[in-house]
Amino acid sequence: MQILYAIAGIALIFFVFKDLITTTLSFQGGGHLTNFIAENTWRLCLKLAGNDGKKKMLERVGHMLLILIITSWVAGMWLGSFLLLLSDPGSVLNSTTDAITTASEKLYFAGYTLSTMGNGDYKPGSTLWDIVANLLAFSGLAFITVSITYIMPVLSAVILQVKLSVFLNSLGNSPQQMLLNSWNGKNFDRLLRHDADLADMITQHSQNHKAYPIIHYFHSIEQRQSVILNLAIFDEAINFLKFGVQDEARPSDAELLTIRGAQDFYLHILERHHKNEEQEPYTFPEMNWDALIEAGIPLKTERLGAFHSAETFKERRETLTYLLYQDGWSWKDIYRADPV
Repeated sequence: MQILYAIAGIALIFFVFKDLITTTLSFQGGGHLTNFIAENTWRLCLKLAGNDGKKKMLERVGHMLLILIITSWVAGMWLGSFLLLLSDPGSVLNSTTDAITTASEKLYFAGYTLSTMGNGDYKPGSTLWDIVANLLAFSGLAFITVSITYIMPVLSAVILQVKLSVFLNSLGNSPQQMLLNSWNGKNFDRLLRHDADLADMITQHSQNHKAYPIIHYFHSIEQRQSVILNLAIFDEAINFLKFGVQDEARPSDAELLTIRGAQDFYLHILERHHKNEEQEPYTFPEMNWDALIEAGIPLKTERLGAFHSAETFKERRETLTYLLYQDGWSWKDIYRADPV
């Protein structure tokens, strides 16, 4: 039984450290434990909110997850160290009497060794356990340092996420309004005025999402600050430019190459969120293009019905559908009855 305690303790410590390193230093997303906690906690909170992205309780989930993930690392390291010490009754002794310690005293010793804040009332029982205690202390110091430094880039990524969302929303809060605001009577040059800056922000956000997927759960109930909603609106606006506007008025594919490349990269990074078995086939609400026609934008009217089809831009729309669903939104929040 004692050797099983040692094996379980070492395995748990390595599992937590692997999750910690993968989440904080690999830039390849969260570890298994981190992703399990984040995805299931968000799924539960979203269900409690009735899958409504406007519920205020969802705004606190991201901050709660940061605390929960770090707490799970602490608990895992502490439990693993405790199990390791349990493998030998004489692993920890009372500093005054040299008496063998109880399980609760070993738990206490493991905690204060990891936190490097021991008061000396207990000591390792042998040279071997001296070395183990030193290793645990160094591990605890490294663990605390990495955990704290992880918070700063995550919060910076969240700030960029909000900045990108507000920038996109300033272009328009629906695909129709975005196109109207970009139309100058002849073409859509206004939309391409900041395409390099916008493409850079989208690319950086995509990289942040890959490195720190927890930012996905920093939710905003306001459309202006909801990055998923505004990126979907922007993607649909570009889709319609390519599909439903007369060639002489719309930007060429070459002019859209920079911004379209950034959009494609974003969807590629998030392809793990692609349609799953739980996702129902998506449908679009009725799309209202009257304002564009009244503004004199030359449309390919014979193709407007086809743009409404689920087969048009199928792959990217399937990905966006699940991203919207996962964040508590739907296509009704993009194609509203009164889009302008």
